[in-house]
Amino acid sequence: MDIYSIIDKRRTIRSFSDKKVEKETIFKVLSAGLKAPTYNHLREWDFMLINDSKTRMEIIEVENIPDKHDMEVLNKSFEGHDVLAIEMYLDAIPKQKAMILKAPELLVVVFKPKTKIIDSSSVYDLNCLASVWCCIENILLAMANEDLYGVTYIPQNTSRLKSILNIPQELEIATLIPFGYKPENINFIKQKNVSIEQKLHFNKW
Repeated sequence: MDIYSIIDKRRTIRSFSDKKVEKETIFKVLSAGLKAPTYNHLREWDFMLINDSKTRMEIIEVENIPDKHDMEVLNKSFEGHDVLAIEMYLDAIPKQKAMILKAPELLVVVFKPKTKIIDSSSVYDLNCLASVWCCIENILLAMANEDLYGVTYIPQNTSRLKSILNIPQELEIATLIPFGYKPENINFIKQKNVSIEQKLHFNKW
């Protein structure tokens, strides 16, 4: 596939088929991540695959992801938001626990901060974060090329999560990515169409 077709194909899903992801395919998509640009040329990124069900349950408990959500409360909380954004959130939030527990693979992407995020005083201090997200996008695009799909989940409690996963405290978790093959008859949420004419500025805003 050409790169534009892969970009069009890349979508977010939170429900997966039971089909196992081959080890060689996982290595292939992670290797694509390591080819991303990085601010200091060192590619200070690491990956963890979490397949142990007990560890996945610990992640859910640390993140305080509930068993089920009050859909009426969710509907009210999103009043006034964009219609497509509301549809996406109402589809996504009730699936958060299940996707972490049941996805064929759960990837944790770890990076070495240039400056602790809490201590950052400028966008320059976040170069490390920008770099790791280039890595993550490479992984997502490579997954799409392999007919794999997933979703980025940004953890709320990284300090406790690092303790559970035995990740050194000086490192940081960028995201969790539950991923696998899409189930049959999946209903993709419609994407919001935005034209380049609406977003492109010349010389001044």
